[in-house]
Formats: sequence, C-alpha cells, structure tokens
Amino acid sequence: MNLRVNPRALTGRLLLAGLAATLGGALVALPAQAAAPTAVAPVAVTSGAATSGAVAPRASLTSHAPVLVALSSGMDSVFSWDGTSWAKIGGPAAIVVSGGGVVAVVRPETGDVYRWTGGTTWLRIGGPVRQLAIDDTGTIYAISADGQSVLQWLFGTSWGKIGGPAETIVAGGASTLIATDPVTGDVSRRGMNGWYRIGGPGREFAVDSEGWVYGISPDDWGVFKWSGAGTDWIRVGYRATSLTAGAMGTVVITNADTGSALRYSGSGTDWYYLGGYAIEFVVDGLGRIYSLGASSDRRISRSLGGGAWEQIGGPASWLAAS
Repeated sequence: MNLRVNPRALTGRLLLAGLAATLGGALVALPAQAAAPTAVAPVAVTSGAATSGAVAPRASLTSHAPVLVALSSGMDSVFSWDGTSWAKIGGPAAIVVSGGGVVAVVRPETGDVYRWTGGTTWLRIGGPVRQLAIDDTGTIYAISADGQSVLQWLFGTSWGKIGGPAETIVAGGASTLIATDPVTGDVSRRGMNGWYRIGGPGREFAVDSEGWVYGISPDDWGVFKWSGAGTDWIRVGYRATSLTAGAMGTVVITNADTGSALRYSGSGTDWYYLGGYAIEFVVDGLGRIYSLGASSDRRISRSLGGGAWEQIGGPASWLAAS
C-alpha cells in the first residue's frame, strides 16, 4: 500500500509547528449548529507481501482523567476543559500534544519542550525540537530540530536517541510509535529489537488505543488498517482528508467531500455518520469526540452522537486530547 503523510495533525497522530500570530483571548461558549450526511464511495485495495516484524496489539485501558486542551486563535494561550468550562493554563505554543493524560507544548520562539505539571505550571524538559508525540503511557517522543533523530524523553532535560532520521512520528496505544522516512515516505514501527518497515507512503497515519495503525492513501481515496504483520494493509474506509484515533479503539475520519466526521464501526468498511463539519477531530481518554470548526470562527464542539453536536467554545487554532 502507498500512503503519503500529511504534516497537519493532532493528538495520537502527528504534530508539526504552525507559527502564526493573529488574535488571542479566552475561549467562550458559542451556539450549536449541525451538518447534513452524504454518501461516500469505497475504493479498491492492494496489499503488500508479509515480512518480519509481526505484532499483536494489546488493549490499553485508560487510567487517567480525560484531557482536552485548546490553543487560542493567536497561539498565545493554552486552555484546559474540565467538562463545563475553560481555564487558561499557559502559552504561547506552536505545538500542543496530549497522550496518556500528559500535555506537552513546543514554544514558538525557541522550539523548547515544556510539560504541564498542573495549574499554570510548566516544566522545561528539553529542546529545540520540530515535532512531538506522546503514547498511552505518557511517554514523550520528539524529532530533533534537524530531523535526523527520533528522541525519547528520559528525565529532567535528558533525551535518548531511539531512531531517525524521520519526517513525522505518531504515538498511541500499546506504547506504539511509528515514524515516516523523510526520503521515501515509508512508515516503520518501533519494536523490541529496532524498527520494522510496515508500509509505503501515506497522506496521514493514526494509532488507536489498542495499537492498531491506520492510514489514508496519498490520493485521499482510501482508509487502510495495518494487518499487524509485514506490509499487509486492509482497506476499511472511504475518501478522507484527515484521520484521528484514540481511546476505546475510536477511529474518526474527515469525509473528503463534506468535511463531516465518520466513526469506524470496527468491522469491514462500515462507518457511522457523526456530522460536525470541521477541519480537525480529537478523541479523549473516554472515547469522546471533539471537533474544531472549519469556518472563520473556529468553534470547538463535542459529539452527542447521531449527528448532533454541542458547541462548547472557541475560537481556537488547535486541539489535543487524551
């Protein structure tokens, strides 16, 4: 399977710095709106031959309080959602990522990494870096500023090199970490004895809470799931422009034609319509789905199921959840 990665991504996926300076300010409640469903079409699949590096993903149970954080539209403030209201916890940031209940940011002016320790307190743990990812255990990974190393945070400001070079990294359940090659775009998975190539280039990849890897084909025409062995992938979905995954094995795509969300049923090519026209979707530790609206007001909404959404805030430029 050929998949080409998309550098625009969120929690449980890839995160790249977007340096902008527009409007900031607090997140406020906004009125709700809904989107209409549309039909989507399947596409053909080709699978690669099985090779070494087979794995059996394990279930990952959430043992932390669910996290939802947002970056203001001016990228100068980070806010946390407690289920009823937003509180400013820090900022500014170029990247915000969450995994295993842990939140980390990359500062735009230095590229340094800071880990949230509660309240409005942040601890500098290293840098500069160009990208971050956090798995279900809260382990923090990064790509070095020059792109030549994949790093794992150890303690303090110490990091260990575990691979590289890499264009993007994605972390998720079952302590899964994948990386894409900066030259070929091929995707590899980190194993006990090194890295194993599991497929070709893709537009975007995501890892769910059980460690299963999903990808979108370069032309947006198919969503694929890695079989768990070699370079075999199985088509499971439709035209999509973005992909996210998280707790409870939740996998969500953005429909390429409508911008609305579809949630994978976990079987075959069956997907549930969620609505919520947006540019981004994230999943928290309880499997709840949130969106960042595609319109100029960049509203934040949560899925109520059955195509219904409730607006809970905005404006924002970025969301992260775990």
